Amino acid sequence: MGDGESRPLVARRLRDGQWQGVDTVAAVLLALVFGVSEARSGGWGAGAVAALVWLPVAVRRRWPVRVLYTVLAGAVFAMAFTGWEESWVPVGVALYTVAAREPRRRSATALGCSLGAVAAAMALVPRPVPASGVAGGVVFASLMMTLPWVVGTALKEQRSYAGLAARQAVTDERLRIARELHDVVAHHLTVIAVRAEVARAVASTNPREAERTLELVGTAGRTALTEMRRMLGVLRSPGDGAEWGAVPGLADLPALADGAGPRVELSVDPDPPLSPGVELAVYRIVQEALTNVVRHAGSADCWVNLSRTGPEAVEIEVVNDAPSRLPSRRPGGGHGLIGMRERAAMCGGTLSAGPLATGGFRVHARLPCGSETAR
Repeated sequence: MGDGESRPLVARRLRDGQWQGVDTVAAVLLALVFGVSEARSGGWGAGAVAALVWLPVAVRRRWPVRVLYTVLAGAVFAMAFTGWEESWVPVGVALYTVAAREPRRRSATALGCSLGAVAAAMALVPRPVPASGVAGGVVFASLMMTLPWVVGTALKEQRSYAGLAARQAVTDERLRIARELHDVVAHHLTVIAVRAEVARAVASTNPREAERTLELVGTAGRTALTEMRRMLGVLRSPGDGAEWGAVPGLADLPALADGAGPRVELSVDPDPPLSPGVELAVYRIVQEALTNVVRHAGSADCWVNLSRTGPEAVEIEVVNDAPSRLPSRRPGGGHGLIGMRERAAMCGGTLSAGPLATGGFRVHARLPCGSETAR
């Protein structure tokens, strides 16, 4: 097995190996059945030819095209020299395999060659039947060979769509992990950078404040490492990436508010509880909003309010009292706001953000309380 072989190819070869014995047994049994049947009506020579036509079917999965043309040549020979009318049956089996495994153009060419060869053999070989009977036999044989080809083609398309869906699921999961990593890194590194500057500025004049600020820096760093290890562990796990471990939720909001840096007043109404997906979205929206406060509003006071608006929706409001002269107050600007809107949209909710007339900035989101509508 080469290093460059993909996992789907290796898995396919393993499946083929498992089915190889089944194909071999089936080919031998069919060769015996058709060989004995043809021997009774046309002699042992005809029976031997019928049996030999079936035997290549044993390796149809390994060499689909070669097996088809081998079987086709044997079937034409059997029709021409022994009069075996049912020689199109093994051709149909080989056509199914070609259609299920080979590209569309190659399988269509194989179908055309098979139909032409069998029709010519049945029509040109003299038979003691009227022309209408020969024509009917040609049409029937053509239909019986086309049907397996259609079934094989449909199966190949179904597998192709399933593969596309699986790859899309992997892409969506990677995007979700990337979004989680962005939120974790952006929040905690912003807190670390801003708090480190504050500690440096007050180190000589207020050692106690500098010590408290450095504690916040250490807590933010450890939390970031823990969350990043958790998410990167999902990427290294052999499973499907669905096990995320301890996902942040409403219970983690107080620690998030304490570690953000500015003075944060938190009000949470968790009853009745939210679904895990909505809790994660709430946590990440509040986290990104606090990141923006730390980045753009310095030590401004901040209020976070989470409240229920009826049995089916929850509202999130994050407001700070920074002066209106601070930069980055363009409604809708920045990747952080885009990420928050995406979070809300994933749950079927909405989010708005913009400066207040009295100064400061407000982020408001409304999310449904139930399960996520999309992922």
